[in-house]
Amino acid sequence: MPFGGGHLANDGIISKVLGRFRRRSEANDATTGYFRTFTEYTPSFKTWRGGVYEMELTRACVHAFASACSKGEPHIAGNGRPELVKAFKSWPNPYMTWPRFLYRLATIYEVDCTAFVIPTYDDRGFTNGLFPLKPELTELIDVDGEMWVRFTLRTGEHMAFPASEVCCLSKYQYISDYFGTANSLSATMNLLNKQVQAENTAVELGNKIKFIGKVTGQVAPEDQKRKRDEFYARNFTDNDTILMTYDSTFTDITQVKASTYTISTDEMERIDKHVFDYFGCNEDILQNKADEAKWDSYYEGKVETFFLHLSEGLTQSCFSSRMVIQSDAPNRIWFGSDRLQFVSAATKRNIVRDMTSYGIMTVNEGRAILDLPRLPGMDVFMVRGEFFQMDMTGRVVFASGGREGLPVPDPTDDPDFDLGGDDQIYSDVDAYGSVEKPDI
Repeated sequence: MPFGGGHLANDGIISKVLGRFRRRSEANDATTGYFRTFTEYTPSFKTWRGGVYEMELTRACVHAFASACSKGEPHIAGNGRPELVKAFKSWPNPYMTWPRFLYRLATIYEVDCTAFVIPTYDDRGFTNGLFPLKPELTELIDVDGEMWVRFTLRTGEHMAFPASEVCCLSKYQYISDYFGTANSLSATMNLLNKQVQAENTAVELGNKIKFIGKVTGQVAPEDQKRKRDEFYARNFTDNDTILMTYDSTFTDITQVKASTYTISTDEMERIDKHVFDYFGCNEDILQNKADEAKWDSYYEGKVETFFLHLSEGLTQSCFSSRMVIQSDAPNRIWFGSDRLQFVSAATKRNIVRDMTSYGIMTVNEGRAILDLPRLPGMDVFMVRGEFFQMDMTGRVVFASGGREGLPVPDPTDDPDFDLGGDDQIYSDVDAYGSVEKPDI
């Protein structure tokens, strides 16, 4: 249930997200101070202004991560929140699709190191969706002995929620018990900025200076400027000929050859490596050239970890512990990699063949991996028929063709002498009057 404050009654996205439902008392009136944690008396988090998203290389790393996360598939199990189930089958909120929601949340998480997902409400006060929030200031406050999270937006508006209803994703969590630590990229960002400035300055000077001339004798600075201006005007402004002239003030007039300024390759690689190491990325990922092995490493190290934290965080904020552990229909939220299909056609084919053969995947699930449309009536398991289940003694317990267990062969049995009842095993001469094994 939201704890409205400030100008939340105004029309707009805030009132649309929170719905008309309000608690009777305002957050500021019920607040008894900050909620003390083990490490902080006044726990708060302020968005870092370090400019991580302002440089080309760092923004590209963030974009690559957010794009990969945006392809995740949302899942929800159980029916503890019927209104929320509808959102998982359609959109997380009225303003976002699931890819946009995941992209936005992953970007905030990567840049600010702390990201929040707040619930959206219908007019009755029930949770009917989710919204990724980027506040300017976040504080943990004490409301009647309960920990609440109060957000201050860039517009100056405030909103507060019980901490149990807010999904908080954080990394580099060292100083605070609740919030992550801001990116430590000041030195690298400074190097990137100086690299760009040096390149721009060199290009500008290279395009501006065309000639270098030596001044003979002792000439006052103001006379040097006057002579230089006269030389420029006489030869480049008021000159219809192909001849350039100058007096004895200058000697050794040399034309500067235009050259492209390039930064040392070693220096560029060293700075880029700082960024790649920090964000767990590489050039192949940024340029979409990664093979399956590199992509798997990136997915398991970055994307899958994000999905795991988000899945557990939303499950905890949307359901009570009783709703999660109940045995009949446990409630849970998770994000899978159904749409992350950065593998070759051969690998996809092998996955579908192996997973469907053993009944792990339905036909339509296999078709989805191959980017094929769903077929009616194909949400079924197609298991191969030559598999047998055997116990530790070697006895066949079950045959996938539907047959029951078969007699175990006796190693002392003479194939030419029928002991009776072993026609399913040996092609011997018996009452059937044939050496052919009976068709079972």
